Amino acid sequence: MKPTLPLLLMALLPTLALAQVPAADPTATRSATTVAPAPVVPPPQPARPQPQVLPSPQPAQPIRSTGPARIAPAPAPKPVDKVYDRNGRIVPGVRPAGPNRVFDSRTGRYYDSVPAGDGQQIKR
Repeated sequence: MKPTLPLLLMALLPTLALAQVPAADPTATRSATTVAPAPVVPPPQPARPQPQVLPSPQPAQPIRSTGPARIAPAPAPKPVDKVYDRNGRIVPGVRPAGPNRVFDSRTGRYYDSVPAGDGQQIKR
């Protein structure tokens, strides 16, 4: 086996030598493109200050008065969704928490529910 190793190295020596030779210039086959210089733009002239026109302290037209401000009526209270137990009785302190979920504020627990009439019914 020992005589084959030197023969193998001698066969690979020309390949290794060619790998060290620099290749031709990669841009030699490409067409040369030149970039035109950017046109010289004169610097902008400083802007002349415009005279400031201040609004007059008196409005051009007097503001019409229609009397004291009117108080907007209070919005109607949002109807509270009712939550029923499995016997159909309204459960106090329970409010809807999401689709098919209700929250019992007395116990701090969430329950699954199903739509029932104008509210939700707890599934237990």
